Amino acid sequence: MKLPSHLHSKLLTLFDNKSLLFFFSIAIISTTLWLLGESTLNALMYHRSGIKAGEIWRILSGHIVHSNGWHLLLNLASLMMIGLLFSQHLTRLVWLLSFVLSGLMISACYFWIAPEYEYYVGLSAVLYAVIIIGAILDIKEQPLIAVIILVIVTARVIWQQYSGSLDSLAELIEDRVAIESHLFGIGSGYVLGILLLIKQRYFSK
Repeated sequence: MKLPSHLHSKLLTLFDNKSLLFFFSIAIISTTLWLLGESTLNALMYHRSGIKAGEIWRILSGHIVHSNGWHLLLNLASLMMIGLLFSQHLTRLVWLLSFVLSGLMISACYFWIAPEYEYYVGLSAVLYAVIIIGAILDIKEQPLIAVIILVIVTARVIWQQYSGSLDSLAELIEDRVAIESHLFGIGSGYVLGILLLIKQRYFSK
């Protein structure tokens, strides 16, 4: 059975998008770490006391470990959606730098701004940063959709800070929903997204 030409073209474009492979790589790494069990989670989670004791890898590794399988699946679904929407805007190297820098910024916010939180796990804060970055870079090509995404995501995170998280979601992931991390995530995303937009427009000619 032959695929329609427009669908065939979309599939070719999808598989030619090498940056999407980076998003798949993050998914594979996170899944592997979850399969390794609780000892790996404890060794890699963001843990303020551990970082102060010299375990600096936790600054980044805490963002790719998850409290349970549901937590992982929810974040992987978001990861792949964002990858399909926005991965074509940057190279794999720049996406890697975006993930790393946003992770560092979020952890720095936890360490210096919110020291009352001893630990954090999960990819969601970085994903909030990445969707903001992707939407900012998409403004030129799809301004209406990009602005709608920015408004909805930003409004949702701000609303969370006042209304709190859903108890049902906390029960599902067997951990508290770190709504403050989402705020740190969109803040990091706006900073990095605007810097990347400036670079693309004024320094890539």
